[in-house]
Amino acid sequence: NRINTCLNQVVIGDSSFFFSEAKVANLQFKKEHIQIGSNSNIRGELLIYPHGGGINVGDYCYIGENSKIWSSNLISIGNRVLISHNVNIHDNDAHPFSHTKRHEHYKTIITSGHPRSSHFKDAPVIIEDDVWIGFNVTILKGVTIGRGVIIGANSVITKNIPEFSLVVGNPQRIVKKLND
Repeated sequence: NRINTCLNQVVIGDSSFFFSEAKVANLQFKKEHIQIGSNSNIRGELLIYPHGGGINVGDYCYIGENSKIWSSNLISIGNRVLISHNVNIHDNDAHPFSHTKRHEHYKTIITSGHPRSSHFKDAPVIIEDDVWIGFNVTILKGVTIGRGVIIGANSVITKNIPEFSLVVGNPQRIVKKLND
């Protein structure tokens, strides 16, 4: 079943759970490259590319339904992080900018799978402890989100966010400093 397929591709801590709608695509086939802490619940999709990537999820985290966390570098999620539904977190560009190279890349994926090497830009995404990410948020490569941040629904995050900030919008903007 789908839950066992997920469990066979990750290192998972005590009392963590994959729901039936969860998906894991560990295209490196190395369990240690996707690690889930204890007491976390996964309803979304975790993907690491064959050429690189890693996903670390801390303790007491939640990843909502239809959320996609795709890595070719590193996505590190701290403890007590709540990720709502339909959130996208990507640490890479995923496709070439050139239309001809993009078409060739797509043809390779559909005929023989994801390539084992990549020249796309990537940079780690670091999400520190106690962050709450609202629904439909997109977080792009190279971003660090500080401890205790709240990101409002439908925001697009392209820059670092200092700890204990309330952030909304596209482009993102800090609307309030939060108390510890």
